[in-house]
Amino acid sequence: MALTYLFWGSVCVYLLFTLFFTTGLHRLRNNSTPKYLPGVSVVIAVRNEADTLQELLNDLAQQDYPKDKLDITIVSDRSTDRTWNIIQDYSQLYPTVQGIKVENTDPQMTPKKRALTRGIEKTNGEVIISTDGDCSVPIGWIRSMVEAFDDDTGIVVGRSTIDTTKPSFLQYYQGLDFLGITAANAGVIGWGQGWSGSGQNIAYRRKAFEHVNGFHPVAQKRSGDDMYLVQSISKDFGIKFNADPASFVITQPINTVKEFINQRTRWSSNSRSLWQTNIFFLFFLVIAFICNSVLLIGWFIKETVFIMPLLFIIKMISDGLVLFTGSAKLNIPIRTKDYLIWSLLQPLYIPYIGIMGLTGQFRWKE
Repeated sequence: MALTYLFWGSVCVYLLFTLFFTTGLHRLRNNSTPKYLPGVSVVIAVRNEADTLQELLNDLAQQDYPKDKLDITIVSDRSTDRTWNIIQDYSQLYPTVQGIKVENTDPQMTPKKRALTRGIEKTNGEVIISTDGDCSVPIGWIRSMVEAFDDDTGIVVGRSTIDTTKPSFLQYYQGLDFLGITAANAGVIGWGQGWSGSGQNIAYRRKAFEHVNGFHPVAQKRSGDDMYLVQSISKDFGIKFNADPASFVITQPINTVKEFINQRTRWSSNSRSLWQTNIFFLFFLVIAFICNSVLLIGWFIKETVFIMPLLFIIKMISDGLVLFTGSAKLNIPIRTKDYLIWSLLQPLYIPYIGIMGLTGQFRWKE
């Protein structure tokens, strides 16, 4: 009987969280037109991105933001391929582009945070915007991200999604899984709170970055620079989610199931410090872990097996509320068959990812 109550309780609390996310998504509003266009610094840290960086730089060169108010800094973090040559070529073609070459590590700060810090220190734009070297951005990306700022806004989180132009089941699955993460974060932001975001599409005021002492409070943490910025800046400044299609970023998919699991494990490792920074977010992650574990082990326990079909249906409906609302708000189509498979597979790997993330069992791009 106690197990039955535990199982019911975890799924019902999970449903309440998904209602919180869904109503938050409905609270998202369109951008307002800014009174002025501030100086913008685009700062991007890259490492061995020669295969994709040229496309990103082409996108940045075509931005419709005033060129006299824009500078673009690409930091090559110990690249060993043609990344630095590509940056140099573009810096010669476009006056707004500059490159910074980082050739060694620093024991005082982990590599990506250090690369971003170096880039930010070499710029002076009022607003800092970042993405990743394997992303592509639309022509109105910078303008749209700037227009999302109100007077009290310190940070803006944007939408990014997986490139599915070369369709495969793994790509569609990643896209659906990433939509769930993005939609949940957008829903939280809809309520004026900041849990996390993606470094693939994020903008923040320089004064807000300096207010939280940059990345120095988390200098030794391997991952989570984007989550740190969202949480720390949103404590003292306003936060917004940019649902304008002109700001939507596309990123490249993971190529193998093993890489996908490693990436999600790395992301889950960020939860290890949440007890110090955001208990509500941590509580949700614990509930999600328990809920998925319940849906995996409950079938093998005689006391609970009879309630498992109903619990599974409630979980599917809960996730569907967030995913299909997010699909409509963020213009990311969902294939029903992918959603059904995703619902079936989640309980098989979410508990594993949670445990491996907490114990730090993942690989990092050094």
